[in-house]
Amino acid sequence: MHKKVSTNHYPFKNFKPHGLVEFYQRENTLLTTATGPFNEEIIDAHSFMQKDYINKLNADYGQWFELVEFKNSCMATPDALEKLMVYFVELKRKGIAPAKTALVIKDGLEGGSLLSDTYCNLYKRAGLIMNVFKSKTAALNWLAEEPVAELAC
Repeated sequence: MHKKVSTNHYPFKNFKPHGLVEFYQRENTLLTTATGPFNEEIIDAHSFMQKDYINKLNADYGQWFELVEFKNSCMATPDALEKLMVYFVELKRKGIAPAKTALVIKDGLEGGSLLSDTYCNLYKRAGLIMNVFKSKTAALNWLAEEPVAELAC
């Protein structure tokens, strides 16, 4: 069994995070389930809870990958999306960002057709490599391929 970390355990102070992010590590990959919709506070919870995993992945592997599978909805407030991009930029600046990120946005997911391009642009603005997939299997296969020099989506 994998040790799963959840934003449900984040000690929020004022406004409760909307959405849920859970993740666990399998070798050099951080497998994440993100159940939306999301507000700005969930990004604070996510980055706080993810910090130890990222440090461990970098220490153990040097290069790591992330798979994010959206459930229920991938809708997010504009403030949440902006805060997420700032978080990615900071990871990139520190040299601890994922080598590649695969997002799984299945057909019919709330906000999927609306936000797929938004997420692609967010990663591109942060200087990160990512791609969007309809299935977890396709996402995992892409992550296992040789590194890609540019944004795939």
